[in-house]
Amino acid sequence: MNIIVHRGTNQIGGCITEIQTKTTRIIIDMGLELPDEEGNIDEEPLLIDGITKGEKNCDAVFFTHYHGDHIGMINNILPGVPMYMGRAAKEIYHTFEERKKSETAKIVEKVKTFRKGEKIRIGDITVTPFMVDHSAYDAYMFLVEADGKKVLHTGDFRTHGFRGKGVIPTLEKYVKNVDVLITEGTTLSRDTSNTKTERELQQEFMSLLAKYKYVFAITASTNIDRIASLHEATPRGKYFLCDRYQKKIIEIARKYGSKYTSLYSFKKALNYDNVMEKARNLGFCMLVRSGGKFLEIMKEYRDAYNSECLVIYSMWKGYLEQPNSKLKLLMEGFQNVVYLHTSGHADLEAILDVCNTVTPSQAIIPIHSVNPKRLDDLNLPYHIEYLEDAQVYEVK
Repeated sequence: MNIIVHRGTNQIGGCITEIQTKTTRIIIDMGLELPDEEGNIDEEPLLIDGITKGEKNCDAVFFTHYHGDHIGMINNILPGVPMYMGRAAKEIYHTFEERKKSETAKIVEKVKTFRKGEKIRIGDITVTPFMVDHSAYDAYMFLVEADGKKVLHTGDFRTHGFRGKGVIPTLEKYVKNVDVLITEGTTLSRDTSNTKTERELQQEFMSLLAKYKYVFAITASTNIDRIASLHEATPRGKYFLCDRYQKKIIEIARKYGSKYTSLYSFKKALNYDNVMEKARNLGFCMLVRSGGKFLEIMKEYRDAYNSECLVIYSMWKGYLEQPNSKLKLLMEGFQNVVYLHTSGHADLEAILDVCNTVTPSQAIIPIHSVNPKRLDDLNLPYHIEYLEDAQVYEVK
């Protein structure tokens, strides 16, 4: 079995990992590169023989989740290559692309789906998906088995979210020891000593939503756990509002998640079009984005009720630092603005816990990081293999 990280050994985002045997070839994630500090994106697609160019020579592509830096090159995959992702993830991503009237929506319709723990046989490779906690709902790790070897690809994960406590027990029960661990390392370039849990964030939301009558929350439309935090924090008697598109995303999460936990019931979520006057009287928490009518609505409340308003920015701060950031416009002129966010990625402790749970006998391969060699600071008793993009690594 060979591992080739086509992209992602020394950068965050744009990840593409290949695992191959003599007869079978699969890909995990086909991501677009993230914008640089100036907001520029390399629009030249990565060309890989048999996958994005030439004659088809790939047995399957698996997507860990629907974030663009993991699925954004789906359009570049050669026709006829089977693609797989989680059921809820597929519906959310299709809704996201359909809103943009993108041709990608038609491609997403062809994607096959799987359930957690379901073994998928592709040639002589077996892939088993395990659901993980991440800022994208319905995200997965993949256990890849072939030639008597086991490789675990973590995708993006964390343990400080609502479902994070299940990550390590799942690995202990179903994965156990592996030969190679391919782990994300987003936070290896950051200080994670004060990482907030999603539950702690919810408590802070609760205090703020009780204090201010009108709350505008800027958060990603597909960050279901953050939306759930805000929903649960909205006091009785106040409205929880969003637009039609956001309501569709929420309904998908409700469809798949509410039978397991009340966290995803979203009983109070309403389309603002129908209740704005009532909400003006009683107060609300409204999910807002840079598009749509939100700027117009927020300007009205800023001008008339500024002291009673609060804007919560609950996304990565880097988006605000990009040139011509439209998100900044949503906050302009408001007296009360707070930043409340926690990462969708594993902190150092979570990475350490995963390493010590699956005890990779051959190697740890860090990806999705600009500082992978910080793993050396953890003094792990395992070999760490620092690959370069497109380098072939043999699992012996």
